[in-house]
Amino acid sequence: MEPHIRQRFHFAASSFSRIYGVSHVTLDMIDFCYDWAFTEETAPLDCLNHVDRYFRELWTCHKLLS
Repeated sequence: MEPHIRQRFHFAASSFSRIYGVSHVTLDMIDFCYDWAFTEETAPLDCLNHVDRYFRELWTCHKLLS
């Protein structure tokens, strides 16, 4: 995995850890973070609360469409 993709994956996964707690992050969430890392989408970078809200909304939409 390229360093930039790996950084994006860890960025997304850390948000899920903050939102749900490390022990409650599921394999589906990790797969979602992996897939997101390969996109060109950008998360807000101004505040961790905004980052977490962004990923929570993406995750909620993803679950509804699955």
